[in-house]
Amino acid sequence: MKVYIQTDIEGVAGFCFFENRKDPSVENFHHRQRMRQLLTDEVNAAVKAAFAAGADEVLVNDSHGTGYNILFEQLDPRCRIIHGRNCSGPHWLPLLKGSDALVLVGMHAMGGTPVSITPHSLWKVNGGSLYLSEGTMAAAIAGDLGIPAVFVSGDDKITAEFKEKIPAIEAVAVKQALSPYQACSLIPARAGELIGQSVESGLKRRKEIPPYKIPGPVQLTLLDSDKHVPPLKEIMPPVTADTISEAFLIYEKAMPWTTFDLKIPDGFVYP
Repeated sequence: MKVYIQTDIEGVAGFCFFENRKDPSVENFHHRQRMRQLLTDEVNAAVKAAFAAGADEVLVNDSHGTGYNILFEQLDPRCRIIHGRNCSGPHWLPLLKGSDALVLVGMHAMGGTPVSITPHSLWKVNGGSLYLSEGTMAAAIAGDLGIPAVFVSGDDKITAEFKEKIPAIEAVAVKQALSPYQACSLIPARAGELIGQSVESGLKRRKEIPPYKIPGPVQLTLLDSDKHVPPLKEIMPPVTADTISEAFLIYEKAMPWTTFDLKIPDGFVYP
């Protein structure tokens, strides 16, 4: 069994504020490192649970921001990790094909969701007949490949979205959002325990959880704004394709900040 773990940072227990990569202060440095540690611990709980459920292969995708957030030297050595410059390889979800299940850790609510921790990215499908967060977009892309999304963690709003769209999914709300920047969080050790238990349960039930499929053809656009503050507007005009996966890739490749299928260095310097 191959398990793919998609990760983000905004949905981990203890995270309340958008990341500020421009602040060089000592306080901000230590805060960011602390959030990375919390993310790493939740991801590691999911990795260990996947192997406990019988996985032969576990692949972690470090998908937040720079793509270099997880303290990977602390992860269970049986897994592998995709990290580095996001959207410079073949896909937003590289090497997903061939997986038996998708696990999502640290997800955040879609842009514009009231009383949710740092909501952003609102995918508008078919003129607004359906809206997706980054997390449910990943589930839909996996669904096109016949891969079920079996687990999600994040705040109470993102877990509610997943349960509405995929009722059989295992979901752990590691925090209750009180405002966009305040939450009542589980203590990280407890969050890790629940994540581990639910990931293992979801993987054992994976054949009972149908892949999340969105019928085509699909019209797709992304709404967001500077600093993710409403009103949210279309980033680019909509695109139409036979599947959500095709529409997503066409749209993403047209974005000015992506460099998919990069073959030779282009001068990029981390971070």
